[in-house]
Amino acid sequence: MDFMSAEYDLTFDPNDVGTDCVVECWISQSPRANDPTFSPEPGDWLTVGDDEGDPLRGRVVRREGNRVWVQVVIPSLIQA
Repeated sequence: MDFMSAEYDLTFDPNDVGTDCVVECWISQSPRANDPTFSPEPGDWLTVGDDEGDPLRGRVVRREGNRVWVQVVIPSLIQA
């Protein structure tokens, strides 16, 4: 996939969303894996997806090399 046409920056497994809405993502397995300018850091806002639902917004809370932890904003929780 061309990173310029990716619908989201990082992919996550919806089964791994914790109670704090934080998910672990891997840059190397993301739609932007081949984008040399993609270097998310804590505090950055990104778009994340699970290949099935609509893309969601999330804030990077931690990064260790290839692994990035993102707190996902889940619209249904905000509306509740």
